[in-house]
Amino acid sequence: MIHAPLHLGELIKETCVAGTGLSVTEVAHKLGVDRTTLSRLLNGHAGVSPEMAVRLSIALNTSSEMWMNLQRDYDLWMAEKRRSKLHVEKLINTNAGDCA
Repeated sequence: MIHAPLHLGELIKETCVAGTGLSVTEVAHKLGVDRTTLSRLLNGHAGVSPEMAVRLSIALNTSSEMWMNLQRDYDLWMAEKRRSKLHVEKLINTNAGDCA
């Protein structure tokens, strides 16, 4: 079984806060965001937005695509985890292979 990926907040906390010795307030200031915005991300209450991906890419000399791909992978994993609870009917007519 594949293990749950880390929420990006955990990775960012390790990289930007613990890895630099800066406070959350200092990192937020350097990223140009409100401390509350960064705290929500670090604590898993928000994901990485496209704008935050660009900010992180500038601050950490990475690509914004990397951050967006990591967020996409996390979101998809979470959605797949809830797959059995979704109430969806198939659209394909199994006899003809066309949409119903």
